[in-house]
Amino acid sequence: MENVVAKMADNLLDPKAPLFKCLEENPPAWWEMLKNDPELYIDVRKDNMVMVYYQGGRVACLTYKRGRGISAKTHPKYVGAKSDKEQEIAKKLDAQLLTVIKSNIRANYSQKSDKDIQEKLIQGECVIRNRNLYLDSEFAHRRYVNQNHTIRIDLVKIIGDEIIFEELKKITDNRLRTTKGRPEIIEQMNAYREFILENHKVLEDYYKNLLRIKIALGLPTPPVHEIDRLHVRLEPELTIFNTYTKLTNDRIKRIQAIDHELQGYDYQIVKY
Repeated sequence: MENVVAKMADNLLDPKAPLFKCLEENPPAWWEMLKNDPELYIDVRKDNMVMVYYQGGRVACLTYKRGRGISAKTHPKYVGAKSDKEQEIAKKLDAQLLTVIKSNIRANYSQKSDKDIQEKLIQGECVIRNRNLYLDSEFAHRRYVNQNHTIRIDLVKIIGDEIIFEELKKITDNRLRTTKGRPEIIEQMNAYREFILENHKVLEDYYKNLLRIKIALGLPTPPVHEIDRLHVRLEPELTIFNTYTKLTNDRIKRIQAIDHELQGYDYQIVKY
């Protein structure tokens, strides 16, 4: 069957959802602790959830159930549980438990050498260092109807009145170069552009709502003069982090080749 670009639903976020209202009006004691921790960053997710991250690892997923209130679940390894099931921590989350979760995230996640994990570490550092720039991280949505292909864009930022989607890569990423045909990153950026073009109006409304929710919850947000004036930039950005500690002739040639391949795309190579 021919692939059809999937249009995003327009009801992915509800600013009046019970979770947001509860966090705003009657939050648990640990909510301020999470908000004020400089090592954590907090994202609002579609389907009215809140995610708390440390070094790219998920500290907690917050949801709301009628009659039960706020649920906060984390990976079993992060609390030392032997079970395979997500662990409920809402009733016992305090500074001591948060310290344990951070330690276990470092041991079981962020200190691993997997390239995707390392990119999530960089992603998290970008957010923490630029809280007045970035609005969202790890945006994900199905691209095709009835297929598992998911569009995942690393960061969403606001500059002036523009909502901008930004992909991150390390200079060593094999997707930036190939000896045959075009590198994978070209197809990836083209897919992002097509997705944004197809869904820019819904994306605009989605991020206006997300911004309003974050403001209501007292979370860091980019400065915006008038939310209603925000609009989506159709061209996604690519940021390549130069992680080389020493430049050799081969590495210089690689950077030059990447520059050549990416002519015509909105990208930058920055020192990490």
